[in-house]
Amino acid sequence: MNRLHRHPVRRRIVAALTGALTLMVVATIAPLSAQASLLCTQTISGPHSGQITVAGGQKLCLNGAVQDGAVDVNAGGALSVTNKTIITGAVTLKSGFDDLEFCDSTTVRGAISATGSLGYVHIGGDDLLLLACAGNTIDGAVTVDSNHGAVKVANNQIAGAVVASGNVNLWTTISGNAIGGALTCSGNIPPPNNGGVGNAVSGNRSGQTCAVSTF
Repeated sequence: MNRLHRHPVRRRIVAALTGALTLMVVATIAPLSAQASLLCTQTISGPHSGQITVAGGQKLCLNGAVQDGAVDVNAGGALSVTNKTIITGAVTLKSGFDDLEFCDSTTVRGAISATGSLGYVHIGGDDLLLLACAGNTIDGAVTVDSNHGAVKVANNQIAGAVVASGNVNLWTTISGNAIGGALTCSGNIPPPNNGGVGNAVSGNRSGQTCAVSTF
């Protein structure tokens, strides 16, 4: 190859390497908020006492924890509860939070309230990101309200009522739960589905598809 042809080839190689390095840098410095749904910024296993507040841009993972105290998640925060964690107290996710997974765990004297998510809300079930998410024992009510990500409440033992309202997303699935209180649905777009598995409801059923006795 003569000298006239070397420089264009060299420039193409340099351009390709520069592009690859740019992609690597972008992936490395992605902001925490963009990674919050995947990465735990704090993990607690074993006993912990005192209320926990998860700030925006943070993800708390309770993995086999025994949490004595309420858990609050602020806008931009995320929460993962797995591996037979026990929480004594309420779990409250405030409008603008990123996402929630609550699997194979228990609350004691504690309701779960998830309002205004940007991402998914997954409380029990079997298909979170193609991974197992076993059902829970919840000593209180479950409220899912005005969430924008997909919602699933499935295969749980719930002592209190279940309320699903104003969720506008791809789907709201309420499936295979034993509900000690009422089941109430309103303003969800699309209406909730049960994934082909009905819920056992001790209280009244009302609103949208939830009013059907076989739902």
